[in-house]
Amino acid sequence: MNPPDSFALYLHIPFCRSKCAYCDFFSIKTENNIENEYISALINEARLRKKQFGAKTWFSIYIGGGTPSLLAPQQIVFLLNELCQICPLEKDAEVTVECNPDDITEDFLQIIKNSPVNRLSLGIQSLNDKSLQIIGRRAKLAENLRAIELINKFWLCKNSAKSGSAGRRFSADLICGLPLQTEKDFLEDLQKIINCGADHISLYSLMLEENTRLFNMVEKGLCKINQDESDEWWILGRDLLEKNGFAQYEVSNFCKAGCESRHNLCYWQMQNYIGIGAGATGTVANLRYTNTTNIEKYVQFFRDFGENSEIADFSHLTQIEEIENLDRETQIFEFLMMGFRLLDGPNAEDFYSRFGENIENYVKEPLTRWQKKNLAVCTENKYALNQQGLLLLNSFMQELF
Repeated sequence: MNPPDSFALYLHIPFCRSKCAYCDFFSIKTENNIENEYISALINEARLRKKQFGAKTWFSIYIGGGTPSLLAPQQIVFLLNELCQICPLEKDAEVTVECNPDDITEDFLQIIKNSPVNRLSLGIQSLNDKSLQIIGRRAKLAENLRAIELINKFWLCKNSAKSGSAGRRFSADLICGLPLQTEKDFLEDLQKIINCGADHISLYSLMLEENTRLFNMVEKGLCKINQDESDEWWILGRDLLEKNGFAQYEVSNFCKAGCESRHNLCYWQMQNYIGIGAGATGTVANLRYTNTTNIEKYVQFFRDFGENSEIADFSHLTQIEEIENLDRETQIFEFLMMGFRLLDGPNAEDFYSRFGENIENYVKEPLTRWQKKNLAVCTENKYALNQQGLLLLNSFMQELF
């Protein structure tokens, strides 16, 4: 566990050139460059949240979205330098930027190499042009391959199998079960991604979210997906990843040795994290806050904060955030729900230090039943679902609660 005054920091960049058909995250379409006033608002919020929660260092920074790579690389450098002035990075901190492949250029990579960024997360999703077109991805096959080529040439170091020069790393996302995708397409795409230099791969089975464009297309019969087929392909993909040296450590995440996503582990282990930006969420102890999605209101509030130190009493934050106080029952549920996403399961010692109870009181009986079905591991030191059990995580959580 990290010290109580060291935090993960999430920055939300809620801007996209276009909205992907499957996406239900908060973002708005923009054809313009991202204004510096939004960057200034992020910096001012980070200053305020530092005071609010007593942050001393960042052990992880994650710039997500939206499409963070719409930021000019100079904006990324400036933003991170300012954040590191507010709180210094831990020595081994992970600093990630999510990138759309067609935003990757040599100039982009050369500039952010001079920033604290040490990890790129590339949203490839597929190497099938027909599938990419129907789900509304900006980057097609040519852009995806070009981005991978540039990352290998200008970002990664060929001398280390584990990480790049100065610890630089690269993660890729892939989705199986997309419209017009075949099993052969998917497995060939995955093998190419395995060979592309990434040390971390997030492999998702397509999920239809209500009120997304893809959901409406399927409902109207404009395209077809087969969820059962998708789940079968995902298992084949899991096996292919492991055959090629990528170990599963979470439901959808695989990595080479020592290359787990430290930031995402923060969420799955229910550590404290600060979220900044319009629509961002943060959770510290039993307090969870979610910022307004009204970008104009968000920017105006933190512009005023930069000019008016009286806002530092925190009461004014009710103007731009919603607050949830998590009761003990909710915290226990979330701790177990997130912990069982991990192949190692929830941490028993951490559970006891947080709640003053033994985790066995909550999990041993159902896990023992699942162990008899060869779906779980239940020992004195480990309470976890195995790989087959993780496929049935939702059923297990229903049984647990």
